[in-house]
Amino acid sequence: MSTLTAVAPVVVMLVMGMVMRMTGFLSRKCIDDLKTLVAMVMLTVTVFHALATADFSMSTLQMVLVMLVIDVVPFLIGFAISPLFPEKRRRYIPFLMSMYEGGMLVYPLYANMCGADRLSNVAILDISGVLFGFGVWMNMLAAQECGEPMSVRGTVRKALSSPTFIAAVLGLFCGLTGIVKWLLHTSAGPLYQGVESIITAPMSALILLAVGYDLDLRPAKIKEVLQPIGARFVIQAFAFIAGVMAVKRLFPGDTAMLAAVMLYISAPSGFSTAAYIKDPEGGSYVATTNSLYVIITIVMYAVATYVYERA
Repeated sequence: MSTLTAVAPVVVMLVMGMVMRMTGFLSRKCIDDLKTLVAMVMLTVTVFHALATADFSMSTLQMVLVMLVIDVVPFLIGFAISPLFPEKRRRYIPFLMSMYEGGMLVYPLYANMCGADRLSNVAILDISGVLFGFGVWMNMLAAQECGEPMSVRGTVRKALSSPTFIAAVLGLFCGLTGIVKWLLHTSAGPLYQGVESIITAPMSALILLAVGYDLDLRPAKIKEVLQPIGARFVIQAFAFIAGVMAVKRLFPGDTAMLAAVMLYISAPSGFSTAAYIKDPEGGSYVATTNSLYVIITIVMYAVATYVYERA
């Protein structure tokens, strides 16, 4: 598969999403419902399966710890640089500088590049993101928007109500115990694989359509979000170097894992971030920043595909 062959379907779906918005063929509610379907059902199954079939080792644990640092440090840097941004946007900066949209962007892109059977590579990188993101990061954002103090009880309650968090915990348990791997070698294996495949197969197309729908390339919008996009790009460049160095040391010669970390760290912050923001202008600012950052992700997707194919 050439790099162009891998990138072309992605670009086509993004453009199709933009056309759907401009023509009014799909409504905003329809796109929001598609995102809910992906997040609540398809992504939940994908995360569970990827972790449940992953190979866990000391290198895996070390990589999870590296990714935890890469998740947390940009978040703290975001607080430090927030005074450099317009006052009405400052509170969003830590959340725009940190975390990655793994489930609704990297998973489908990586599956398209390396195959769904290698998604465990992304799942390993996403373990700390799921735990820190749904356990702390997103709850801090929700508390900030509601003017509520952050509490341990509230954090635990919200995490336990998240399907993705629950799927990650169950997937980790099954991956460590080998239950699903054992199941795959029984007569029930084809049944499990068939159900998993039919649920997750449409995920790539649907989420790329939704991302394209949110892309707003009007000059005024682009000008407003160039500052946070540039700041994230610089911060994540250092995270990118750290991630690549860690993979080369912990997984020497594993080009599929190298491609995974290249793609993962080039992703924008979580698409669901805007859903927690009460101010419509603030929500648009965050959504536009993340949507336009996808252009950087697509460029890195092409680079990662080239690296993977050359191996």
